[in-house]
Amino acid sequence: MPRSALLTTLVLLLAAAPAGATTIADQREIFRSALPQAEAGRWAQIEPLLGTLEGYPLLPDLRATWLRNQIGRIDDAEVGAFLAHHPELGFSAGLRRQWLNSLARRGAWADYLALYEAHYANSGNTVLDCHAFSARLALQRTEGLEEAVLRRWLSPVSQPTECDRAFAWLESRGALTAERRRTRMEAALDAGQFGLARWLARPLGEAAVAEVGRWERLHGNPSAQLVDPANWRDTPRDRALLLYGFNRLASAEPERAAQRWPEFRERFTFEPDERAAIDRRIALLHAWRHLPGARVLLETIPPEGHDPGSREWTVRVAIRTQDWAAIEAALAGLDPDAAREPVWQYWQGRVLESTGRGDEAQPIFAALAAERGYYSFMSADRLEADYNWRHAQTAPNEDVIAALEQRPDILRARELFLTGLEANGRTEWQQLLARLSAAERAQAGILATRWGWYSRAITAASGGGVEDDLDLRFPLPWRPVFEEQSRRVGISSAWAYGVARSESLFMPDVSSGAGAVGLMQLLPATGQQTARRAGLPYLGRQTLLDPAANVALGTSYLAEMLARYDNHRVLATAAYNAGPGRVDRWLPAEAALPAEAWVDSVPFNETRGYVQRVLASEAVFQWRMSGETTRISEAMRPVPPRNSR
Repeated sequence: MPRSALLTTLVLLLAAAPAGATTIADQREIFRSALPQAEAGRWAQIEPLLGTLEGYPLLPDLRATWLRNQIGRIDDAEVGAFLAHHPELGFSAGLRRQWLNSLARRGAWADYLALYEAHYANSGNTVLDCHAFSARLALQRTEGLEEAVLRRWLSPVSQPTECDRAFAWLESRGALTAERRRTRMEAALDAGQFGLARWLARPLGEAAVAEVGRWERLHGNPSAQLVDPANWRDTPRDRALLLYGFNRLASAEPERAAQRWPEFRERFTFEPDERAAIDRRIALLHAWRHLPGARVLLETIPPEGHDPGSREWTVRVAIRTQDWAAIEAALAGLDPDAAREPVWQYWQGRVLESTGRGDEAQPIFAALAAERGYYSFMSADRLEADYNWRHAQTAPNEDVIAALEQRPDILRARELFLTGLEANGRTEWQQLLARLSAAERAQAGILATRWGWYSRAITAASGGGVEDDLDLRFPLPWRPVFEEQSRRVGISSAWAYGVARSESLFMPDVSSGAGAVGLMQLLPATGQQTARRAGLPYLGRQTLLDPAANVALGTSYLAEMLARYDNHRVLATAAYNAGPGRVDRWLPAEAALPAEAWVDSVPFNETRGYVQRVLASEAVFQWRMSGETTRISEAMRPVPPRNSR
């Protein structure tokens, strides 16, 4: 039934109902049907419903939606009055921003500046800042303006056209001197912004244009330019160019950079921190790509040249080579705070255990095993001890829950969730959590679970002093779907749950910056290809937003990765996150590698943490679902070399 017809039907049904019989469920359905009318600007269709919707928590959102459609056609005072009365609605931020943009388009500079200074002056948004410059010029509020505009103009990247008016004003005042043009040109070169650098160089003469040309040639082919130190002068600008070039060469050809850098390093008067930065860059690129020589390069960096990242990777490279003496030496070089992290405590225990000092390793593993998580479970496996689940169920306090259910902010968040406006609801939920005590947050988590809003239960528990309530933090939504689809493709449903929780925190509508969608965060192309191979229906994005369809596709893709890597769950988990192409490149070159060493030498922080989180979550979910323990070590088969596949 079309929305308009459904709306008419609802109106007629409610008109025939006894007075006072309208329930919040009725109001919810009316709101759902009325929202498209507000989005289309048809307030006349909504007016007959206002009496029925009186007291409904989302009634103001209808007006906010209509106002967004009408901005520029109605009196600005009406928009301002609404926002003053409803400053923190889920829809208010979008309405306020749309109004601000409209004021700029219409040149309503006084109103623009008032709104900007109240809400956006510290947002760091270049377009809004430059509109504010235009507003101040139009209103002749120029005190201190030159310094503010000049700071923006000196940016090493091109600025949007909204800044042109303010920049033209700067030029008319003679503020854009040759010295400032050169300063900005050099900053643009350092940032690799060659188009901007060329534009800035033209008024400065042939020498400046030639300098930009040198940078462009080095950018395009650093290997061809960084051959003979005799072709370079020991001047500040040449040294800056060399540093830029060796950063480029290290990224493109780290082994060649390692061969050529020492001669340049000694010949030119780089600052110590500049030398150290290139030393680290070359060594880390070798480490991240598992190239020969990484260990030597890291170990030959002088102590003062290391930073936390290079010290960490000195350990990781030693772990990958399974050289226990080198691991021990590298661990000793960590900062004291870093050395206390679970990962390095675990490897300290492994060093002791592997070098005949098992009695010294036992207390380290025991301390780790007292907690819950990847290294805790790995340590328990070393000790052949039970996992310490640390589960402490939160008792419902029905009086507190009843009080929370009456709070307007919680009512709004609930209705946003139940009407399908979940993203707005998440925003308001996070805002209201900050207003609750720890005890109230815990009860709010129970409340969210009762609604089926599992992601908000997890966030409430995480900051509510109930981090050990595994019912709240590791819920089992869509359990029949997960179990059925996992059984269909022959994988563990606990593993699938671990992936889904790590991917989306059980938010069925969420999208990542890379475009992955839904519970198990599938890219549309991956979803389409997986559906074709598995014989599953696929209708585009709407399929990925459907929880059951998303789980069907996600478990199918997980099973594909598991088959690709010969039932190696660690490799399949990594491939789900980073893609099989990268995982193939990360495999050891010649000999098999212990899985624990492979995981801790994965070059992507995100993927390394993801694998650890999924494996630990799988163990928790298995225990939640069956009461049985699945040990992480069961997934830790040696990782085979590339040539064995």
